[in-house]
Amino acid sequence: MDNKTVINPAVANTPATVINNEVVAEYNRQNQIDIDSTTMLSAGTVVCDRYKIQNQLEVSSGEADLYLCSDGRQQFVAKIYKRKFAVKQEVSEALRRIDSPYVAKLYETGTHNGYPVEILPFYERGSLQGHTFSEDEIVRMIIPCINEGLHALHTAGIIHKDLKPSNIMLNSDGETVSIIDFGISSFVEGSNTVLVTKTGMTPEYSAPETFKNLFLKESDYYSFGITLFELFCGYTPYANMQPEEIEQYVSVQRIPYPDEMSPLLQDFISALTYYDISNRNNKNNPNRRWTYEEVKKWTDGEPLIIPGEGIGNAGKGNMPAYKFLEQDYTDPAQLVTAFAQNWEEGKKHLFRGMVTAHFRAWNQDIARKCQAAEEEASRENGKDDIIFWKLLYQINPKLKGFYWMGHTFESLPAFGRDVLEKLWDKDKSLFPYYSSILAEKLLSQYVQMAAPKNEKLKKAAAAIEDSYELEKNNGTDMQRTYYLMAYTLSGQKLLLLDGQQIRTVGELASYMRSVLNESFDRFESLCHRLVDYDGNLDFQLETWLMAIGKQKEIEKWRASMNE
Repeated sequence: MDNKTVINPAVANTPATVINNEVVAEYNRQNQIDIDSTTMLSAGTVVCDRYKIQNQLEVSSGEADLYLCSDGRQQFVAKIYKRKFAVKQEVSEALRRIDSPYVAKLYETGTHNGYPVEILPFYERGSLQGHTFSEDEIVRMIIPCINEGLHALHTAGIIHKDLKPSNIMLNSDGETVSIIDFGISSFVEGSNTVLVTKTGMTPEYSAPETFKNLFLKESDYYSFGITLFELFCGYTPYANMQPEEIEQYVSVQRIPYPDEMSPLLQDFISALTYYDISNRNNKNNPNRRWTYEEVKKWTDGEPLIIPGEGIGNAGKGNMPAYKFLEQDYTDPAQLVTAFAQNWEEGKKHLFRGMVTAHFRAWNQDIARKCQAAEEEASRENGKDDIIFWKLLYQINPKLKGFYWMGHTFESLPAFGRDVLEKLWDKDKSLFPYYSSILAEKLLSQYVQMAAPKNEKLKKAAAAIEDSYELEKNNGTDMQRTYYLMAYTLSGQKLLLLDGQQIRTVGELASYMRSVLNESFDRFESLCHRLVDYDGNLDFQLETWLMAIGKQKEIEKWRASMNE
């Protein structure tokens, strides 16, 4: 192990930490900025033999000057370092091997007057610094891109060490982002090698272990979490703090989340910024900071235990087994699903205090929620179902399915499709079930929990519930509301008529002509099914027309009937 020193393991249950003495020995030499290197290059200067300088960019940093340049066909960025030994050859070589749309491509390297030069992509849209994003944009666009970008870097042996909004660029498509700036990045060999050096890290985004000069791939994910916080809030949790204050603060894991941030995003950031890395190599222990695999599962909708949640109280292992219907459950998410599928039995377990007692010894937060539900049920007679329903989503905020009184659906669209199929089959057996959903306004409550920023879906849910109230007060047939719910939630744009699948008004007209050609009596019967003698549209026809965007035509029809 020439030029390497083995010390006692810095992380429990992991192989010994390896310090590269060569890196440490060269730190002072490499960290010395040369004043002469800061001379601005004039327009027309050629670097790396073929890239002509156009102008200096205002975003130049303390470690390097950035210039817009061109090879005659495409614009690039020339990064001219201010230190002759700033670029780590092993990092550059690893970067050249990475082919990911989420990592800035290193096109070429060279020198200019003895100082390192890198040719990088030019991102016309700029960085994410100074911008805020909705939760939907963060979850849909930013999280998957950064996760894949970090995975590509870590697979290549690179620890970024300075991930933050200014080092994340918006790509030309406006829908993806890429990681840039590897000036202080380090190359590590093997998954068990931990690089210990001093660095120009940014304290606001730095993991607790980095203040002790310990850098891991997990450290990048901590920075990822703080970055997401800033992209949502517009500031970091540690703004205006001194480095020593930040070091003390992060060591106890107390990120102050704003009220407008959903529990879902709060949990995700908490998982990325979990302070304890002692279990990082123990995949069976969920008390470890999330990295690529966990983030990928989370974005795919897989329920996961948040580090320090429940198990943190117990110290180790999964949730103690909870026996329900002769089966043991060690995952709260799976237990919630079992309760939802066996509704009445689940309610018995809750309201007899069994669930509260179990979680009290394992997760105080869940125990408090269960006890609050018990107390509410004792005060609100006849509200057991709605109280139980709310509790399921409190125990597992990531619950994607739509559950009610023993019926489970993977999503609202799935529920909508099921309603539509029942209506097509003239199956009225679940009409009381649909009415209970609408009477309790479950659609609005579910959307508020699952998609709080989806204003379109909120309005749609409210419109369905308003239709229910109107039909109920008028004492009219609820099937119109059920069809409205089915088409709205499912996104389906299909009209089923006499077994025929009709997708457009043109197809409907064509089908009616074929019926007329076959039999006038049958045509007349069809017309009266679609429009009754008072001029009222068939429930399915009306809601289908609304689904395909013919609301104005419906209003014109009603106006003509009133004339």
